[in-house]
Amino acid sequence: MPKTFVIADDHALASEGIKAILERHDNTKILEVANNGISAISLIRKLQPDCAIVDLAMPGANGLEVLIEAKRWAPDTKIVIVTGNHSPEQFRQLKEADADAIILKNTDPEVILEAIQRVFAGEKVFSDEVQEIISVSEDTSGLSKREIEVLHAIGRGYSNTKIGEKLGVSPKTVDSHRTSLMRKLEVNSTAALLVKAMKQGLIDV
Repeated sequence: MPKTFVIADDHALASEGIKAILERHDNTKILEVANNGISAISLIRKLQPDCAIVDLAMPGANGLEVLIEAKRWAPDTKIVIVTGNHSPEQFRQLKEADADAIILKNTDPEVILEAIQRVFAGEKVFSDEVQEIISVSEDTSGLSKREIEVLHAIGRGYSNTKIGEKLGVSPKTVDSHRTSLMRKLEVNSTAALLVKAMKQGLIDV
């Protein structure tokens, strides 16, 4: 049985490049290609591929949000994040959210194929460069997975009520997370929270 893949990248050239790399081997089948994060989540949930190769920066939902939702709806799907971003905080968040691999876009194609094979063998694959970048952020804000979800929702302009509906918690709980985020990032307003979160690479706009 061939290994099945969903590719998610908003740049056609990048997705075609990944597709070409995978198709070097007969034992692969590309099910679908998504050009935004929302489509990626929907396709992963619907198709339950063996592996999803996901760009970190995409419209609709970024790679971290796709990862979190994919782990919820398709727990057996391996999630490989491909990115040109070198943000230590985002790498740390991806690792904590249980990404199976983080691959930099300038990685040699053969190394990418080897990394995917190692993922299928049950390994977590983070290159030495990625590990070194992650180590830089070990003592930073220390946000929880739920705080990250709330932060991304705040970045989208959602109210506490809307965030609560999305996450299945009360608006009061959301407000507590918002307060905790402000404390950890040492700010005293939502605007300042978003500015600092963007500077630290915690959210994309």
